[in-house]
Amino acid sequence: ARSIQYWANFWLQNNHLPMSRQGKHQKTIRLIDDEDIAVKCHTWIRSQGGTTTPLKFKEFVEQKLLINSGITKKKTIAKATATRWLNVLGYSFQSQKQGTYYDGHERPDVVEYRKLFLDKIYSYERYMAKYEGETMERIPPMLESNNKEIILVTHDECIFYSNDGKRGVWTKTGELPLRKKGNGRSIMVSEFLSEECGRLKLNAQQHQENSSIPQEARTYLQPGKDREGYWTSEHLIDQVKTKAIPIFETLFPNCIGLFAFDNSSNHAAFRHDALVASKMNLKPGGKQPKMRNTVFGLNNQYQSMVNENGEPKGMKQVLIERGLWKNGLNADCQLCKDKVDDITRIDCCARRIISLQPDFLAQKSALEEAILEAGHLCIFYPKFHCELNFIERYWGAAKRYARENCDYSWSSLQRVVPVALES
Repeated sequence: ARSIQYWANFWLQNNHLPMSRQGKHQKTIRLIDDEDIAVKCHTWIRSQGGTTTPLKFKEFVEQKLLINSGITKKKTIAKATATRWLNVLGYSFQSQKQGTYYDGHERPDVVEYRKLFLDKIYSYERYMAKYEGETMERIPPMLESNNKEIILVTHDECIFYSNDGKRGVWTKTGELPLRKKGNGRSIMVSEFLSEECGRLKLNAQQHQENSSIPQEARTYLQPGKDREGYWTSEHLIDQVKTKAIPIFETLFPNCIGLFAFDNSSNHAAFRHDALVASKMNLKPGGKQPKMRNTVFGLNNQYQSMVNENGEPKGMKQVLIERGLWKNGLNADCQLCKDKVDDITRIDCCARRIISLQPDFLAQKSALEEAILEAGHLCIFYPKFHCELNFIERYWGAAKRYARENCDYSWSSLQRVVPVALES
């Protein structure tokens, strides 16, 4: 009651309540409460350009602040203390989020391909080594005399940007540091990893004994219209044929490589002569490509895809020769143009009929054909399932190192990326 009377009288005299004295009588004053110390901390944090972390702040306090301030009693502080001091100074961890994510995990085509992918992996597993126990002891597969061991080699691409620093920064509310606009110049990395050897790479002795083979499968590209162009399926196929496969066969003779790639349109590109219904015209000639010869029917009847004049036959003539042409067929129907999925619609237009032919359905991408021709295997991860590819952990570690050592310059990016990939 006396406190309430005191507060009421204080309010009448001063038009505000009295300040609390709780904690004002402590015998020990925190170092961070010293005004000069706080100013020095603010000056250092602002000089970091938004890259401050509790660990970096801790190192600054121990290696510079305490020594320069002549404080000898206290030599170190805990990381938790550094975090608390940042909060006292008015800084908090804030994330800069952008972009949207579309979840296509349960799309019908993705669900169906998941089943096919798992069936394939299961069929290959009995030819692959396993790793068990705390020491990850390698258990080789039990193979028959005419079988070869299969070794999984995974692939992925990643881009490092010169302006890609840490997303979260320690700063005062409303004082986010200004950064350069855009991502800046970039370096794209195409890499292969295997659980057997890590990076697909020859050691010094192996490279000396096989000097005609590149030492590593990794490939760099500086993307951009005015630089080295953009990464295409041709780049990847060349990397596979001239680097990845020769290195794999040197490291693992008498083994079969199972090369795994993400399910992107770039990796699904076809050769110029592939059997692709979407590239065909209804009539002969025109801009349609000259496709490879093929076979059809139960008797594997031979069929040339060009006429006697050397022109592409077109869908109509191909279907006539197969006995599948119906009068009045159009090249495309409206449902197909609108990309309406319907598994019961099999003869609505010429393109639909020919696209469902076994030889067209069996057409493989240029990447897969190149790998199969070399005597190895190829598989594609399901879409929206990047978690299946263990190379993502590799990229994560490299990105973390690059961001921690980023100073937003092109020269720094060129220096940091190779080191980050080895970190």
